[in-house]
Amino acid sequence: MRSIVWFRHNLRLSDNPPLYQAVREGPALPVYIWDPSLDTLPDGARKWWLAGSLRALNGEFISHGLALVLLRGPSEEILFRLARDLKVGAVHAAPGRTPEERSLDLRVARILSGAGISFRTESSDYLVPPEFVPEGRSGPWKIFAHFWRSCRSRLPPDLPLPAPERIVKVPGPQGERLGDWGWDPPAPDWAHTMRRLWRPGESAAHERLGAFVAEDLAGYGRRRDFPAEAATSKLSPHLAQGEISPRQIWWKVSESEAPEKDREKFLEELGWREFSAHLLWHHPEMRESPLRRSFLDYPWKTGGGEFELWKRGMTGFPLVDAGMRELRQTGSMPNRVRMVAASFLVKNLGISWRSGAAWFADNLVDYDPASNFASWQWVAGCGTDAAPFFRVFNPVLQGERYDPRGEYVRRFVPELARVPDRFVHRPWMISGGSENKSEDFSSSYPDPIVELATSRNKALQAFRRLSTPG
Repeated sequence: MRSIVWFRHNLRLSDNPPLYQAVREGPALPVYIWDPSLDTLPDGARKWWLAGSLRALNGEFISHGLALVLLRGPSEEILFRLARDLKVGAVHAAPGRTPEERSLDLRVARILSGAGISFRTESSDYLVPPEFVPEGRSGPWKIFAHFWRSCRSRLPPDLPLPAPERIVKVPGPQGERLGDWGWDPPAPDWAHTMRRLWRPGESAAHERLGAFVAEDLAGYGRRRDFPAEAATSKLSPHLAQGEISPRQIWWKVSESEAPEKDREKFLEELGWREFSAHLLWHHPEMRESPLRRSFLDYPWKTGGGEFELWKRGMTGFPLVDAGMRELRQTGSMPNRVRMVAASFLVKNLGISWRSGAAWFADNLVDYDPASNFASWQWVAGCGTDAAPFFRVFNPVLQGERYDPRGEYVRRFVPELARVPDRFVHRPWMISGGSENKSEDFSSSYPDPIVELATSRNKALQAFRRLSTPG
């Protein structure tokens, strides 16, 4: 039977159930659709990565004697017209992840069914289906530890599927050119640093996984919080575009010779990704509304000059500024620094977590809607399993603990290159603020835009006025 394989967030050949099943049944046509009606985010870092990922996937298909067909427009109309014209019997796809994508799946299934064409969805994008709630449980999980304990009882996952050895193509349309979609940065090229650091695509994802397991997994649990160290996997952007599957990662990590505590800590981080997807599936409103309803009336600010300084990495707090500048330059930021920068925005500056989530969505190469919004609600204290409202990350103390010599800060805040270690996270204290300050670091680095203790107390007072979180 001839079929169409609709690629979405599963941009790989191996461990790809829709592709695997389609190729087993007969000739297949791989298709990627850019549907602007579902694409509401700016053309930022994620589209730079996505363009690279699609080019890499097309290269894999070319090696099999066919090409990835790129089309633009309403997905259901394109799939219906293409399936009808090519006389295919089925369209295979990974299921949608967001509420909008899931609604689209229903429309696609309905319109194809009316033409006698089946729509089949199957995924290996998660270790446990996001919608899963065990029998006997009244509702979705709210606490990560309980969720992950339940997931672990269902693991290990199935073994990953191999990539097809041979793909018989269905003759199809020419498709559009990726370069015409405007996803590549215009001059000046703001992605030049990202281009040096990252290589999108399935083969790059597996190379990164192999290097991480061989070189950095041992000691991961201890080193992952220190941003100056190359201790994290850097797999999140590959996961976000589906260039590698969670179960491929699971088996590679589980079968490694790294200490069990490091393997378990890393797999737990995969678990947080699973938990975020579970939350979004059952709480589609979480992208706009706090999961703790008592936060509906919290007096968040939504922008202003302080927000602009935070985005530019000019708050006067070196760890926050280093993270925000790294984000703009590289499309990424270490997890510990993400938490500190987010906490500073919502609790010290009082700016809405929604504003921060939107900025991260535009700038992260590993943007994932579930993880992004769940993480911001966690930091803000308004999620289901959130940091308690009184937990306010102190950027000075966090910097002194996790970047004691200022190696990470100096990498992205060159104004502080000559500052002694003891002042690198408190540069305003050099020489007691005397006129000799300029001898130690550039006067272009700003003074703190807020007083930490005062802003923390203000946040705590506002939180205490809320009704008891539900």
